[in-house]
Formats: sequence, C-alpha cells, structure tokens
Amino acid sequence: MVKITCVHYITLVCLFLSTNIQGSQINETDNCVNLYEQGVEAYLENRYVDCVSYFEKALEKYGIYKKKLQSCRLKCKYDAELSEPLYPVDIENLAFYEKAVKQTLCIIKCQDEHPEIFDNFHMNPEAQQLFEEKKPYEYLHICYYQTKDVMRAASSAFTYLVEHPDDKITQSNLKYYSTLEGVNMKEIENFEASDYVYLYVHGADAYERKEWQNVIENMEESLSAYLQTEEECRAQCEGPFDQGWYPDFIPSISNHFTFCLKCKQKCKEKLGSLNGEKHDDLLPSHYHYLQYAYFKMKDLQKACQAVASYLLFYPDDVTMLSNMKFYSRLPKVRDNFFRTKRGCYPLCPEGYLRKKDFKIYKRSIQKLQVTRGKLKELSILQEPMPNIHITMTERELQGSQRFVADNLASPKECRSVIEIAKLFAILGDGYEGKKSPHTIMEKFEGITLGRVLFLVYFRLLNSKYLDLYLKLTEEVRKTVMRYFKVKEELYFTYTHLVCRSALSDSPKNRTDLSHEIHADNCKLLKNGTCNKEPPSYTWRDYSAILYLNNDFDGGEFIFSSDSTAKHVESAVTPKCGRMVGFTSGKENLHGVKAVKEGARCAVAVWFTLDPKYADEDRALAYYVIENDINYHQFSSVNVSNLKNGP
Repeated sequence: MVKITCVHYITLVCLFLSTNIQGSQINETDNCVNLYEQGVEAYLENRYVDCVSYFEKALEKYGIYKKKLQSCRLKCKYDAELSEPLYPVDIENLAFYEKAVKQTLCIIKCQDEHPEIFDNFHMNPEAQQLFEEKKPYEYLHICYYQTKDVMRAASSAFTYLVEHPDDKITQSNLKYYSTLEGVNMKEIENFEASDYVYLYVHGADAYERKEWQNVIENMEESLSAYLQTEEECRAQCEGPFDQGWYPDFIPSISNHFTFCLKCKQKCKEKLGSLNGEKHDDLLPSHYHYLQYAYFKMKDLQKACQAVASYLLFYPDDVTMLSNMKFYSRLPKVRDNFFRTKRGCYPLCPEGYLRKKDFKIYKRSIQKLQVTRGKLKELSILQEPMPNIHITMTERELQGSQRFVADNLASPKECRSVIEIAKLFAILGDGYEGKKSPHTIMEKFEGITLGRVLFLVYFRLLNSKYLDLYLKLTEEVRKTVMRYFKVKEELYFTYTHLVCRSALSDSPKNRTDLSHEIHADNCKLLKNGTCNKEPPSYTWRDYSAILYLNNDFDGGEFIFSSDSTAKHVESAVTPKCGRMVGFTSGKENLHGVKAVKEGARCAVAVWFTLDPKYADEDRALAYYVIENDINYHQFSSVNVSNLKNGP
C-alpha cells in the first residue's frame, strides 16, 4: 500500500533551511513505489540530496515499467488480431473470447520474459495515479532548489504545472525561480513531454521562418510520434478495475470495458496539450502545416494528400476546401492525388477511429459507389405519422419561396432524436471544435448523419435511431419537394443535428443573435450583396430545419431583409415536429435569435439538384440498415466481398 504523506507546502522565502547533503545508497532492487515513499521521507527530513536521488530513480523506474507494459499490451493485441481463428464458425462470440485468451497468454509470457521489471512491481491504481499526476515533481523542484540546481528546480516546477495549472503555490515558486541567476526561462523544459510535442513546436517555428523542408521533417516526425503516443495511451488504459462488488460474467465484462473506454476517450484531450496549452485540433493541424510546406517544396501529390487528410477531420472547413479547389485546378494534379495520407484516420465520438476500421469504412464507400444506383429506400415500420399541414406560407412569412409545416415528428420521435444529441453530440461539431462558433454566450453541439452511422456501425447506438433519423429527414425532403413542386431528383447534401445552449453565466436580456444573418449558398457582404462563389456552398438549392423541442427561452428563427436583422420580415417559434423550408439563396436571408435559457435542438438539412454533391453517408446508412451491417460483420465477412473494389 502506498503511504501518502501530506506535502508540507513551503513558499520559497522559507526554504533557506539547513540541508543535509549526505547521500544514502539506493537499493537498485527497490521498485518505483518504494523509492517514491523514500523520497517523501527524505524530503520531510530535509535530506535533499537523497530526495533528488530517490525521486529521480522512482521516475526512471516507473518510465521503464510503463513503456514495457504498453509495449507488451500493444504487441499482444496485434498478434492476436493477426492470428488465425481455431474454428471457422463464430458461435456465441467465440472468436472474440479466443482473441482475448490469446492476448492474455501473450501478455503473461511477455511479462515473464522481463522479471527484472514486473516481478518486483505491485502497481495498484493509487500508486499509478501518483506518477501519472506527476506528484514526484511537487517535491522534486524544492529538493533541486535546496541542492542549488535551480534550472532543474524551475523545469520540475513547470512539469508539475503542466498537469496542475491552477496550483498557486507552484506558480509562485516558478515565478521566484525565474528571478534567480542561472535560470533561463527560454530553456525550461517539461521533463515529461512526449517527443511529438517538441517536434511540433520546432515544426511550427520553422513555418514562421519559412524553412519549408524543416517544417516537413519536424511535422512528419511529430505526426508519427503522436500516433504512436496515442496508441500507447490507449494501451495504458487497459489496466485493472476494482468493481467494488462481484457482478455476473457479462456485467463484469461490460463494466470493465466501459471503464477502459472512458479512459481512452481522454487520450485525445491529454495528447492535445502542448506543455499545458490546450489544442483541440492538434492532430489535424499537422496536415495544415504540411500541405502548405509540401506546396512550397513543389510536392503537389503530398500536398493534396495532406489536404484530403485534413478534410477527414473537418469536411466543411472553408479554407481547406478552397485549397483543394486551388490544387485541383493545377495542370499537374490528378484526381488520385487526393487520397488520404497514410496513417490518418477520422474523428469519431469515442476518440479517433482505428486505422483498420477506417479502411473498412472506405472500402464500403467504394462498394457503394459501384452499386449506388441499385439501392432502394427502406420501407421500415414506424409509428403512424399525423397529417402534415402547411401553417405559414410566403404571405405570412413576408417573403418569397418559404413556408412552415407542422406535424413532421411526434413528441416521442423528437425525444428520441434529442437523446442522440445528449449522448453523442460533440462541441463545435462542423466548426473545427469551436464550442461557440456564432456567439460566446452559447454552447454549440452537433452530430452529423455520418457520425450517427459510425455509432451504429460500432454498435454504440441502436440502429433504430439511425432509421428514425433517416425517416424524419426523408419526410422533410418530400415536404420540400411537394411544396415547391420540384420535379427533378432532390438530393441530400448535408444533414446536421444541432443543439444550442445558453451558458449559465450569459445575461437573460441578450440582444445578440445565436446565428448571424446569412444565406445558405452565397457569402453575404455588409453592403447587402451576396456573392455566389467559393468558399460558399454554391450547390445548395433548398434548405430546411426540423425543430425538436420548445422547452427553452428565445431561439426564434427569423427571416430578414438585411444583414443586420434591423428589418426582420417574420419569425418562426420552434416546437417539436415543426419545420421551416426555403430556397437557399439571397432571397431568404435568415438567422436565429439568442437562446437565453435552456437548449434548442433541431435537425438542419440542405438539398441540391446536382448529384455530384449528394451525401454518400446517406446511401451508406441505408445500406447498413438494409443489410444489418456492423463492425464485426465487416471484419469477418464483408471485407472479403469488397476486396475487388477500386
């Protein structure tokens, strides 16, 4: 059991105590936990040389233990995945448990091969947490200071602050260190930083200096190191779990799986820290730097690959879409240049998808591109739909090509769709992770049809929710076609479930807009003109919003004749099952009033007459439901059927 001793916080003005400089001999067979305890003891007894020795050795041994543990888990995971199954038929999930047993035996063997590391380690979660939270550095910086090693003292304090940025005492100590002779704040380092951190920083610095080859070398290495560190972080999560009781077999597995999954979800956030500075887009930003550096070095194929990789994360990013269009017009660029850079995989609610899973997804897309014309809509049994009726037309809405309809969804269906958002919506989805893309007074969360599809595909969400999502938005499409008498095929181009929530500290008398006045297929300028050219979504022809609730204050949809909302033509109050439909051009400038309290949820849908911009996720979603496809089936059966795809 780890002895956790209260740290006697001492400000540095009181640290000029007599120091016992006599060092003790370290027992090399001691594990990191024992060494940690001896380091604390030495600190409390003012034996600062011993304090440094014990903590340095404890950190060294924990690092070796952690690296080897991660290595064993990853090696055994890959070996088990590549092994041939003993039985050709998967009965009662036998294939899963066979892999689990193989992986377990492999880990036991791996640990037996390194007795010097594992035999003397009894690392319980409490002890592991001390090292993961960088607690040794809370003592170490003071011990370094007392032994006159002021530069290491400053770096140790900084290392601790990266993990505990709000610790006032350590902040004060670091500030004091910065005034000492021999301390150069530009050379302070984070002792626990992963390789990708420094590589990324050097790459970003090279970008500022326009040293394009250095940008490429550093960012490529940083990218590789990041992906490896992310794998190791996830492997670290697969440790023991004290359930606190004795559940049955299946609940026991489910509880431990959920525990590990929650830990793995935090890896993206953990790795997004550059020495304490949080970056939501750290991984995709590598590709942003790389695409420009490749272009400057005249490597157009790699530039296009980097653009395609970045767009996997943020498919609506106007800057990168504009870059893609620019590159595609260059005479030497071919269509096959826009293939994703090797090793990249897209975002998913549970973190970043595994590379293998994304390959399966891509292959299924390729299959659909061949059979797309043969797909038929599903006739799935749903609860009876009340009569849809038009409640407002151009006359009431004071404009042209716009209408409001009611009864497109029942209260039960609205609640079901909102439930998807509550469980899986992502902050800033569709806006590069910016949690408040339109106003700082609100939180913006969203989930695309593609994400819902992934959740069903990986069995994190029941397929009935995807079925409902498709059915309701299809009803929206039919209503738009009927009202506007559209004779051509009207294609979905994008579908987005969005919730806007008032922040707890936002004033109730707000006059700002939740979403500024805009048009959906042209860029609205201050002088009132609307330019229908990239990066605007010029292919959009019709727009619609299906509302899901009314238990909030504010949030009215408005049509305006100007860009400032000084001349509001009409307003639509959201409620479950109500939709507003309109043409996407400058004739229908619109926005959303401030959400003053609660959360406003709606499904926004955009349509196009151009089949080139049809949403492929929808075709894949119908295919998944119709064939009852999931991850395990793709892995064991369908992949072989797709092997002859392009």
